[in-house]
Amino acid sequence: MDSGNPCIGLCRFGGDGNCLGCHRTKAEVKGWKRLSDAAKAAVNARIADNSRQGSEAGLAGEKAPRKRLRKLDRKIGKLEAKLALLREERDRVGRGQLVDRPGQTSERSR
Repeated sequence: MDSGNPCIGLCRFGGDGNCLGCHRTKAEVKGWKRLSDAAKAAVNARIADNSRQGSEAGLAGEKAPRKRLRKLDRKIGKLEAKLALLREERDRVGRGQLVDRPGQTSERSR
């Protein structure tokens, strides 16, 4: 009878209301300390059963990972664009063509 806390520190809730890290419901996470050891063991058993079923199902739930990948690709694209701008600014500074940004002062104007 395992009554340990299954939290792995990834405390984000999906559309189904379950934590993406430990797979507990919001109510279970919030009231974990108040649950009896038997109730905690039941939650842990449910999580273990669902985990086994999920690994047997294979790629049946493939839609969610694809959505996450698309979101990550968008973030990467934005970061790459920002990185390109920063590299251009670094090159200008290196060539002595520093252009002040609003709210910033260059070494030359001090």
